[in-house]
Amino acid sequence: MKKFKFSLDKLQNYKEQILESEKNTLGILRSELHALNSELDGLISLINLKSDELAHMMIRSVTPTDFAASKRFITFKQQEVHTLRRAITLKEEEIERQLEVVIGTTKEVNTLEKLEERQLEEYKYAALKEDELFIEEFVSNQRTRQQMIQ
Repeated sequence: MKKFKFSLDKLQNYKEQILESEKNTLGILRSELHALNSELDGLISLINLKSDELAHMMIRSVTPTDFAASKRFITFKQQEVHTLRRAITLKEEEIERQLEVVIGTTKEVNTLEKLEERQLEEYKYAALKEDELFIEEFVSNQRTRQQMIQ
């Protein structure tokens, strides 16, 4: 009997390559999300620092121009925080969509693996039957030879 070869081997390899590609894309998206979160943390820290400076400026009696400039800076950074939070939300949604793609592709690969296992079991069963037939034929031939000799 010839060696076992899964009939959908090329499709399975293709799906596994797609799965790896989708997982890599998911990893990149998660890395980008991490970078956005780090940037957000930095902006929030900067805003807190500038807010503290602004509070100290009020105590030291600074000019209205300096106070207004600091206030505008803080407002601008708060707008950046808002924009960054929106980008983070969009990135999280993109990650969710990509995760669904990875899950779907994983299911396809698992289905092909189960199909391969079934085909292998059928192959083994057919090989076993072939061996049994060979043994029966061999035993039958031996009996026939012994009867001819006697």
